[in-house]
Amino acid sequence: MAAQEKATNTVTTQAPTTPPVELIRLKRDGAALSEDQIRQLISSFQSGELLDSQMAAFAMATCIRGMTLDETYFLTKAMLQSGSQITWASEVPVVDKHSTGGVGDKASLLIAPLLASFGVRVPMISGRGLGITGGTLDKLESIPDFNTNLSLDNLQAIVNATGCVITGATDEIAPADKKLYGLRDVTGTVASIPLITSSILSKKLAESPDALIFDVKCGSGTSMRTLADARELASMLVQICSRFQVRAKAIITDMEQPLGTAIGNAAEVREALLSFAGSGPSDLVHLATTFAFELLTLAGKQVSYAEVADNLTNGYAQNHFEEMVEKQGGKLCHLISPNWTPLIAHSTGFLASVNTGALGALLVRMGGGRQLPNDLINPQVSIAVPKKIGDAIEKGDVIGAISHPSPKPFLTELRGALQLSEAPVAPRPLIMGTVDQSQFEGNS
Repeated sequence: MAAQEKATNTVTTQAPTTPPVELIRLKRDGAALSEDQIRQLISSFQSGELLDSQMAAFAMATCIRGMTLDETYFLTKAMLQSGSQITWASEVPVVDKHSTGGVGDKASLLIAPLLASFGVRVPMISGRGLGITGGTLDKLESIPDFNTNLSLDNLQAIVNATGCVITGATDEIAPADKKLYGLRDVTGTVASIPLITSSILSKKLAESPDALIFDVKCGSGTSMRTLADARELASMLVQICSRFQVRAKAIITDMEQPLGTAIGNAAEVREALLSFAGSGPSDLVHLATTFAFELLTLAGKQVSYAEVADNLTNGYAQNHFEEMVEKQGGKLCHLISPNWTPLIAHSTGFLASVNTGALGALLVRMGGGRQLPNDLINPQVSIAVPKKIGDAIEKGDVIGAISHPSPKPFLTELRGALQLSEAPVAPRPLIMGTVDQSQFEGNS
C-alpha cells in the first residue's frame, strides 16, 4: 500500500530583528528588502505582533513603490511557508491552471476535468468573485449542496478518486496571504503586480505542482486593463515559478468582451455543460482546449491538440466533472435555469465594442455578484451576450438577454454596453500573447 498522503506544515518562526516601522519606512522610500526582512514581516504579521494598520501601510508602500523580482520571490516563499504544503504519494503529474479573473470566465469548469481525463492530478484551489470579475467557487456553489470548503485530506481523497477537485483555500494553505488579502481588499492595494503574484503563487505552489499555466486576462473586464500590465504580470508569474523549479507558462487572453455567452453563476455552469455536449461557444471551447493542451505538454504528456479537443466533448471530461460534483456533494439535477428576457436590436449593423467592465458591474448591481465579501448572490441572475465583436446584426436580432425578476431597467443598461457600427468591424483575437520560461533563461 502506498504511503498515506498528507499535508506537511512548513511554518517558519523567527523573531523579527528589525523594528516593523523601519521595514515600512524602507519600502516607502523605495528600498529593496532582504529575504530575512520579508520573512520577519510575514512572521510577525501572522503571529499578531505586527498591527493590521502597519501591514496595510506596507501594502500601500509596495503598491506605490513596487518590488524587485527577488523581493516578490521572498514574499511568495514567506507566505507559502506560513502554512501547509501538500505531499503526494505517487509520481502522477500534478498540474493546475489559474485565471486572473474576467467576466463570463467559466473555463476552469471545463479545464480541470479535461486535464483529469488524461490521467494527471488537478487539485485546483480557486477563489470567489469580488467586484466585476466572477469567481469559480461562486459558479460551482450555484449547484445545490456543492461543497467548496474541503480539508486537505478531503481534497486529496477526491483528487485520487476523480483526478480533479475545485475548492477554496483552507486555513492550512497560505494563511498569511488570506490575512493580507483581507487588508488589501479594504485599503485599495489589490492592484499591485508583486502582491498579486505572491498571493496567487503562495496558494498554487502549496499544491506541490509539477506544472502551472496562467490565463492572464487583459481588457476592460478584468484588473489588467493594458497589454503592458498583463505582460508584466504574466512575466512575473512565470519567472517566480522558475525560482521554485516549477514548469510554467502564461497566455494573455482578451477580456474586451465576455468569454462565451453567459455571465452569471448558474447560467455559466449550464454553458459549461453545453460545452461538454459539443454545443458550447466557440471561444470558450477553443480557450479550454488550448490551455489543457499547453499544460499537458508542460507536464510531459504526449498528446495532440485534436485528442484534447476530442476528450472535451466525447464524454470523458464530462464524466470527470460529474464525478467531481458528486464527490463534493453537489446535485446537478437541481441546478436552476435562467429565466431570460431578450434584448432586441433596433437597427442593422455590426457589433463594434462591448463595455465588458460595465456588464460585470451590472451583474453585481442585479444581485449576481458581490461588492462586499459577505454579500449574498442570487445564482439565477444572469446576463447573456450571444454576439461577438465583428458579428453582423440585423434589426430584430436578439443581441442580449437578462435573467432577473424585474429585467426591464437592466435591459436598458445592457443595450448601453453594446455599441453598434454601420461599417464592418474586425473580430478581436482571443489570444493576445504568450510568456514562457525560455524567454528568461539566464536571467533568474
